[in-house]
Amino acid sequence: MSFLEHKTIWITGASSGIGKALAIEMSKKNNNIILSSRNINDLESVAKLCKGNTLVLPIDLENQDNFVNKVKEAVDVFGKIDILVNNGGISQRSTASETSIEVDRRLMEINYFGTVVLTKSVLPYMQKQKSGH
Repeated sequence: MSFLEHKTIWITGASSGIGKALAIEMSKKNNNIILSSRNINDLESVAKLCKGNTLVLPIDLENQDNFVNKVKEAVDVFGKIDILVNNGGISQRSTASETSIEVDRRLMEINYFGTVVLTKSVLPYMQKQKSGH
């Protein structure tokens, strides 16, 4: 058995790109897959492409107040979270000199703080189960 089999894997940014591809591939290894992003319709489309158990759990990395509840919801469904893949985020396509500080702050709020807050919300469960990545 591979390390990446029979796990509960939570993937942010799972509605497209790398997150979508990872979700589909990991679902082929008898894993429970938690799919998160802001776009519920795209998440539901990805869930249909996955094999096995999936949970569509919409999350907006900019709105971190509900992360504790989202983590509890995931654990209530699957009993554990073995792997959290922090793949979600936004990008900015302009030069540094043309990008306003407000855009820089939003990027940091979503890409950095969103990831940190979600990880810290999952961490107590991983510590309790004495495993997790």
